[in-house]
Amino acid sequence: MKKWIACVGMMAVLMAVVCAGEAVNGNAGSAAPAAASGAVKPDTIRWRPPDEEFLDYYGIGVFETDLPVVHINTEGRRITKENKTRVSVAVTDAGGKAGSVMETPDWGAFATLNYRGASSYSQFDKKQYRMKFYRKEGGTKSKEYEFLGMGKNSEWVLNGPFLDKTLLRNRLVYGLGREIFPWAPDCRYFELFLDGEYQGVYLAIEPVTNGESRLRLCEFGLASGETAYIVKRDRSDSEEAPLYVYGHYAGKTNNELFIDYPTANKITERQRKWITRDIDRFERVLYSNTFADPDDGYATYIDVDQFVDYVVLNEAVMNNDAGNLSTYIYKELGGKLQIAPWDYNNCYDNYQWFAQDYEEIFIRDAAWFSVLLSDRAFVEKVVDRYEDLRAGILSEAYLFDRIDAYVEELGDAVERNYAIWGYTFYDKLMREENEYHFSPADYEEAIGQLKRSIHRRLDYLDTHITDLYAGCIN
Repeated sequence: MKKWIACVGMMAVLMAVVCAGEAVNGNAGSAAPAAASGAVKPDTIRWRPPDEEFLDYYGIGVFETDLPVVHINTEGRRITKENKTRVSVAVTDAGGKAGSVMETPDWGAFATLNYRGASSYSQFDKKQYRMKFYRKEGGTKSKEYEFLGMGKNSEWVLNGPFLDKTLLRNRLVYGLGREIFPWAPDCRYFELFLDGEYQGVYLAIEPVTNGESRLRLCEFGLASGETAYIVKRDRSDSEEAPLYVYGHYAGKTNNELFIDYPTANKITERQRKWITRDIDRFERVLYSNTFADPDDGYATYIDVDQFVDYVVLNEAVMNNDAGNLSTYIYKELGGKLQIAPWDYNNCYDNYQWFAQDYEEIFIRDAAWFSVLLSDRAFVEKVVDRYEDLRAGILSEAYLFDRIDAYVEELGDAVERNYAIWGYTFYDKLMREENEYHFSPADYEEAIGQLKRSIHRRLDYLDTHITDLYAGCIN
């Protein structure tokens, strides 16, 4: 994935930059060559080999794998959600060739690690992590690596599928997103060892951040405070300092918006005020009687086609949270608001607490989208785009082929993963209501349930996507 953005121009007294960007997206491919440039040798970071007794206890034994292997050594330090723990990371990535997990890793790095997630953190045994690489042990300067063959960056999410028994919902939807959006997270499977103990299958994911291989937003702002930015809509108590904007205080939107970029340690008060005014201005237009005006309405503030794609993708995969939770919006300096896909562990009727209604459009009650979907011009774009994608990457044949390919990629790692986490097939983690909603008995049944969910959802949308016109007010 490449994205070219030039930042040019300086004001004589106060720094000012004007940026222009052109994005070119690509598909996730196989892992790149093993060693990462600038990495340290594994013995330098005190690599900890797999615990053979642990492997034998779970009936796994020393094994070979085609997947990359990541070894994290905390040296006895406690991992928490609130604080970052210093760790050593060693990686074996033979580019799809089988190798023993006992072999010396290809490269190593120093990093910090902390837990992430909401329900996954408080309720699931298999933890989710946020990892950041650093130049040296105990250092404060970050270091970018081509982690598992993905674009260079220092920050990564290590997602451990737990509630999702297929292990592939996130992988599937991010892959679709990368074929639809200017930018969507890249991701790779790997097998994780933490302090020598096998943790099963994980997915390394690019978080929605700025950087050369990510959104590539301008790193400089104007003297006025105008800046490129990323904001996230999430639960009201999830972070500090939410934005006080029109949609929130007028009771028009759900949850709250938080600034992710510029980062908390770099953003200026002037930039924060400018971002607040910018979103406030958009929301006042969006929630006005002239919101659909072709010259002065919402279309002057957002990338309409991208918001349309967001509706189509999230409805096709039944993402109940879209628009309200884990929703990332970003804006280039001088550009329009754009939106990025994120967090699909619960898609296709995989929510822990409730069954999804296959005959519902979820996003029409979401912040911003409730208004967008009341405009006939926007709905017409959604209907046309759905039909276009349905003939290609949203066809059942394409989706089922992708699922089968990911299952083949995982190979024997599925069995190893469930040697550790197999109890989740009979623990009551999911609500039990009917044949589509209870926890599957095994991995094969989990894949079958996913495919049935895809069929049911697309079957409904094929005949009811046009029902959106009924909600139009113009």
